Amino acid sequence: MVLLEKLVIEGFKSFKRKTAIPFPTGFSVITGPNGGGKSNITDAISFVLGRTSSRSLRAKKGHELIFHGGKNKPGAEFAKVGLFFDNSAKKLPFEEKSVSISRKINKAGVSTYRLNGKVVSRQQIVDLFSQFGVHPDGHNIIQQGDVTNVVELDPVGRREVIDEISGIAEYDEKKTKAMKEMEKIAEKVREAEILLQEKNQTMEKLRQERETAVRYQNMQADLEKIRQAIIWKGYTDSKKFLENFDREIESRNKEAEKLEAEIKKLDSEISEMESRMEEFTKEVMQASSQIEVSRKIAKLRSDIEIKRDRIGSNKREIDRLNSLVDRLRSLGKSKDPQMEKILGYKGVFGRLEELINVPKEYRIAVDVAGGGHLQDIVVDTTETAVRCIKYLKENKVGRARFLPLNRIKIYPKKPLPLVAAGWTSDLIQYEEKYLPAVNLVFGNTACVKDIEVAKTIKTDGFRIVTLDGDLFEQAGSITGGYYKPRQHASYDSEIKEYNEEKRRLEKEMEGLERQIKIIDEELNLLAEKEKKTKTFDLEKDRVRIDEKLKQAREARKGLYEKRLDIQQQTGKLNIKRAKEEAVFDSMKIQWESKKLENVKEKDLEPFAKERIQILNQKEAETLQTIQGLGPVNMKALQDFEILRREFDEFKVKVEKIIVEKQAIEDSVQAIEQKRKEVFMRTLNEIAKNFRETYKELTAGTAMLELEDSNNINSGLMIKAQPPSKKLLNIDSMSGGEKTLTAFAFLFAIQRYKPSPFYILDEADAALDAPNTKRVVGLLKKHGKSVQFIVISHNNVLVREADQIYGVSMEDGESKVIAIELPKENN
Repeated sequence: MVLLEKLVIEGFKSFKRKTAIPFPTGFSVITGPNGGGKSNITDAISFVLGRTSSRSLRAKKGHELIFHGGKNKPGAEFAKVGLFFDNSAKKLPFEEKSVSISRKINKAGVSTYRLNGKVVSRQQIVDLFSQFGVHPDGHNIIQQGDVTNVVELDPVGRREVIDEISGIAEYDEKKTKAMKEMEKIAEKVREAEILLQEKNQTMEKLRQERETAVRYQNMQADLEKIRQAIIWKGYTDSKKFLENFDREIESRNKEAEKLEAEIKKLDSEISEMESRMEEFTKEVMQASSQIEVSRKIAKLRSDIEIKRDRIGSNKREIDRLNSLVDRLRSLGKSKDPQMEKILGYKGVFGRLEELINVPKEYRIAVDVAGGGHLQDIVVDTTETAVRCIKYLKENKVGRARFLPLNRIKIYPKKPLPLVAAGWTSDLIQYEEKYLPAVNLVFGNTACVKDIEVAKTIKTDGFRIVTLDGDLFEQAGSITGGYYKPRQHASYDSEIKEYNEEKRRLEKEMEGLERQIKIIDEELNLLAEKEKKTKTFDLEKDRVRIDEKLKQAREARKGLYEKRLDIQQQTGKLNIKRAKEEAVFDSMKIQWESKKLENVKEKDLEPFAKERIQILNQKEAETLQTIQGLGPVNMKALQDFEILRREFDEFKVKVEKIIVEKQAIEDSVQAIEQKRKEVFMRTLNEIAKNFRETYKELTAGTAMLELEDSNNINSGLMIKAQPPSKKLLNIDSMSGGEKTLTAFAFLFAIQRYKPSPFYILDEADAALDAPNTKRVVGLLKKHGKSVQFIVISHNNVLVREADQIYGVSMEDGESKVIAIELPKENN
């Protein structure tokens, strides 16, 4: 325990001269008349302890603490107070056995602290005192008004005394700071949640756009796969068809080659038999006087047979060529079967465009000049035209324009302009008999190089057409611009070749017919001259050889017809193959453009096994669905991912803020819990001290409790029960009971925070004699372990003191003397 040895005062308030007051252990009393300066001793000790408020030292300003002088005494220049402590037990961190602490203030109000003579700061002094339980504003100093204050305080004010003692103010500060921080965090959370909601709404909208974009992408991928499947199946199927056609055609060609070989073999046999027949005839003729006639007759008959075979062969070949031409024409354009039927009528030659052959360089000019007339049907007579028209009406097929050759008049042409290439009718090729029809359509149209040449020619009774399709009419109108050539069938050259071959065969047949007719006439003349001079055997041999020759020729005819039939079938297959090849070429172009060379069937699942018709339907349905999606924001695919990442990152930040808020809330709860624990621990300890102190004073019972046991901010109730009385609240007690109870309460507080010395400055003023004795008993009991410095003029208390100091006032200056009371006789 650190003991206060003495107090030294100089120039402080009413103490001018340096005055030393020793304080041995025990119970010391400072007494004297009122106004003598007793309480200035309490102020002096408080001054050294470091109180900063002048008012707490009963002075308006700091310089008023300095002795201001009397009638015959000048004032002091400064005020100085020193406390000396016994440090024999080394409780203070110094080697000295005695530690001095002083404070000096001058008239300028400048205050100086010294520790063992060395200048130190006030905080160093405060820290040093706090080590042994002494504080500038501590409860180890009880002044006269303190007891009264306890009595007059309301329950909340009394509880605030416990707040101060427990030191929970720091928790209040922490809680206040945490609550402010929590308000900031709560505001951040509110703002973040609003932003989070806005971002969520934006993201939801973008999510829908993204889903539409993903659906669009998937459907586009399906559409592309469907289209690839259509091309892939079309290409592969067409390729298989062509391969089948090639195998079939190859088979037919091999069969035709085999028949050709057999025909050649028969031709060889026939030639050999004809040679034998010729030799036999020579023998017969040699045996007959009419040998020369017979030989000539036999040769003529042989010639007739050969020519008739040739005519039959030509007819069959013409039929085959007609079939090929018809099929090739059908590839170039679709034709109405009913309309085409009239083209087979007798006297119907065909459409005008089919009867002419146009050089390539004049094709556009002829197309423009001919216009719709190119589809006109050329017939021989008006009767044929009327018959065709009736057929069209009866079958409701349509309409057609006919050009009857017997009705069309040929007019002389105008002089040809010098700059013209020629009359259009002279630039094309056709048979002579079609001249009226050609002249009607093209006879009055001159063909020139270009429009610059055409504009220099005056159209007087004729038209002008340029090579690139500009047309100047007789009436003055001009038609021109870009002309897209008509798509002529890609089989024109083949049709032309077949037609030329057909015309050649027809001419050949006409010549053969004429030759047969001449030979028949010659045979009739020779038959009259021939005499029957052949012998029976020779005639028999001739008949036998002639029969074999006929059989061989018949067999050859059968083989030829069979070969012709195979050739016709092959021709049909070639036509079908040509159609399929056109499809294949189209599919191949698409195949190559789509780069499907390395695509496998499994790559096109699940569409590869569907039929093309189904795929076409799926393609249309998919396109319709895609169009039904409306405008698609493809940027949403990227924007959504960016926004989603931003949203997730922001959400993490929000969660961190919420966690931070929760941490602060937890901190506030922890602070409040700790505050409550510290407060209740302090309250319980002081309540225990209060019970013990009150019991020591009165032998009664007392208690401290909160108005609301669960709320440490509620008021503090002070209750006491003196012996033979009921338990009362302090507010319901008598004056003396209140004072004694308040005294016990203050002593309980002092015992909670023990101090080496206590000062009671007239704290017993309101006590009566019996209660004073009780307080004296308490002071004497505890004075053995601590120092009590009591300022009082209560005789009961003074007589019980261990040391007594008297304070009196002379000429405005306080003086202190030690008083020794006489010993009482036992």
